[in-house]
Amino acid sequence: MPRRDGPHSRQTGQTLTRRSQYFKTNTWAPLLLVWLVAAVLHVAVGSVTISAITAAGLLAPVAPTLGLDPVLIALAAGAGSLFFVHLTSNTFWLLQSLMGQTTRGTLKTCSVGVSVASVVAMGPILALSALL
Repeated sequence: MPRRDGPHSRQTGQTLTRRSQYFKTNTWAPLLLVWLVAAVLHVAVGSVTISAITAAGLLAPVAPTLGLDPVLIALAAGAGSLFFVHLTSNTFWLLQSLMGQTTRGTLKTCSVGVSVASVVAMGPILALSALL
């Protein structure tokens, strides 16, 4: 019967311990993960609402275990769901008609502006997570 406490099993345990530390309360990884999931979903699906709710719903059940405030998860999901408003998003067409721009002009101004706002919004969210 082979031994199960060899050097490889100890190394694997140490690796898992190190990786699990990324998801502790004192790190920003869970909030960045929620933001990233929401951003990817918004680009793929085109709906701000669906991407925010889905991203928040994925991490909200484990938030108490991680010691995270659920409000921070909702804020990170909301910020991520605004990333890169483009042709498949209703918000894109709303902004285009309200601002009277061409499709190319809306891509240059609104898509870039909203993406910058999405990334910048994570700064105060991460600062709040350090305080709470």
